[in-house]
Amino acid sequence: MKRYVALLSCIVFLTGFAHGAIFHIPEDLVKEQRALEAKVHALSNAETRFELAMNYAYTGWIEIAWEQLSMVPDYDKNYADKVLTNYTAKLQLEPNNWKHHFKIAFAYYFQDKKEAAIRSFKKVVTLNPKQVWAMGLIALLYGEQKNYATCISWCKKALAIEPNATAVHFLYAKAQLDSGDYFGFLGESMHVVRLKSAEAKYTPTPPE
Repeated sequence: MKRYVALLSCIVFLTGFAHGAIFHIPEDLVKEQRALEAKVHALSNAETRFELAMNYAYTGWIEIAWEQLSMVPDYDKNYADKVLTNYTAKLQLEPNNWKHHFKIAFAYYFQDKKEAAIRSFKKVVTLNPKQVWAMGLIALLYGEQKNYATCISWCKKALAIEPNATAVHFLYAKAQLDSGDYFGFLGESMHVVRLKSAEAKYTPTPPE
């Protein structure tokens, strides 16, 4: 993921900025984000950082989510194991809570259980068919496996629902580049630059 963020920075630097629209975030998730940010300000630990990172991830702020996740091991190096244990238990009570599956998927990802992570993200999409960021993360995982055709297919599914999903356009561009479609890569890169510029004033300021 870090190398993708670095590539995105290069695209923005080389291409310049333009104007565009921001992607949609449900109001309940925005309120949740503010509450979680307040919790981190009050008490910064593995749990509060992870929960905030998850909100950023399922509301489209992927780069910020990654920054928050990178802090979690500083508090608890084995937190992925705890997430898997805790949220597997919670699923027994709330099997249709898509957020539980989303968080379990990340736990699997950090345990390097990529197929299990894909299955959990697909469960998120089954329960919440408009969760484009879960679709994007499925695309990311297939991209990491060099299954570019499937990666692109999931990107297209997500963009059909949310055309302004910046991170998904970025993944789409990366898959095109890696699969040798250089013209497609350049076209998608322009979308990324336009959307990155447009979203700048909306980007959350996460707790330090």
